Amino acid sequence: MTSSGAPIYVFVWLKGQGYVPAALLTDYAGGRRCTLGYGRNYAGRPDAIPIDPVSLPLYMGHVATSPSGSAIFPALRDAAPDKWGRKLLALLAGRPAGTLSEVEVLTAAHSRNRIGALAFGGTPAGPESMAPWATGEIFSLNEGDLARVGRVVAKVDEIDDDADLDALRRTLPEDVFLRALASSLSVGGGRPKALVNVNGVDYIAKFPKRGDVWDEPRVEHATMTLAARCGIAAARTRLVEADGVGVLLVRRFDRDDAGEPVHFVSGFTLNRRISEDGDWGAYQDLAQVARQHGDERAGHELFRRMAFNVLCRNVDDHPRNHAFFVRRNGIALTPVFDVVPAQIRFARPELALACGSKGREASVENVLSMPEPFGLRRAEAEEVVALMRHEMRGWREHFEECGVSGADISRLEERFALVSGQ
Repeated sequence: MTSSGAPIYVFVWLKGQGYVPAALLTDYAGGRRCTLGYGRNYAGRPDAIPIDPVSLPLYMGHVATSPSGSAIFPALRDAAPDKWGRKLLALLAGRPAGTLSEVEVLTAAHSRNRIGALAFGGTPAGPESMAPWATGEIFSLNEGDLARVGRVVAKVDEIDDDADLDALRRTLPEDVFLRALASSLSVGGGRPKALVNVNGVDYIAKFPKRGDVWDEPRVEHATMTLAARCGIAAARTRLVEADGVGVLLVRRFDRDDAGEPVHFVSGFTLNRRISEDGDWGAYQDLAQVARQHGDERAGHELFRRMAFNVLCRNVDDHPRNHAFFVRRNGIALTPVFDVVPAQIRFARPELALACGSKGREASVENVLSMPEPFGLRRAEAEEVVALMRHEMRGWREHFEECGVSGADISRLEERFALVSGQ
């Protein structure tokens, strides 16, 4: 795909300009570290935006090196395939995912439809797929493809062994295989997904996963729309049927109203004091870092999201599930996404991020214990939680309206126990 030390051009999509060459990325030390430096022409542009406002500001004055123990910079990791995408990448490459370097994973396949506003190529002429197997244009899906793609995705989801994945690869027609998989490499998370365009609007399609204890796409749609009713800025969702199976469509926030890519980074990138392998920090930390980088309103919104996660037992609230738009002179919190009650039942639920004086404990008492970093007084925080509980008391009726079955609503009762004060 790429040879260690070979330069890679990093492109940033700028509004009205398209992909612009911004920086040069080089990996070294056997792919265990990398360096990045902005081009003078890019850094001097009045419309340039930083790749990472914290670790890679436009005026660094030197070539930056990735953090110790990190093969790529956090902002580039945000743009790379995650668990599901790496599984697909291994299948497409015909190699176990563990044999691919982080730079190979990042630069393997280019698509105008990729997540975010970053892209990569071997020359300054423009982004391109850098893996030898990634030839031609990777095309987007439309709603009519979902049933066929869903069947392929389900087969891939059922397989764990690399040899079985290779056997599956040989049984699939080329166009079906690429349409089902290649366009979805850059999507994050571990749940089966694909990128799809419906009537000119870009969505992420999320499919059921083997082992689900309930109809996850319907439950997530109901939870996301309930969050919006509680005053939370949530990505818009809709549910469609494909082969009799519910598929959740989540509208992409990394595309503006004109369909142009928008750059964003995750909470992991924004908060340099945390790492993926260590302590993920607290909501209070994220609110303070956001304020330091220009988002004065993030505190109130993060408090609402934290409280909602506690009340619905969404414990998958790790820093990569918090994102921020990057602009030239600051950042702004993106709409919330990937909010759904945990399928696993915990005796003592904990969020992924600490939320108060009792650490990660998922309790209302803990949520209310440290409201000041969010810019809230105790009385104001109590009012926010009280109003949210009042709105959420109708969760059963709301979920029923969203098509969630009575059996699944019964399974969800324990997850919403705190809504009524239990």
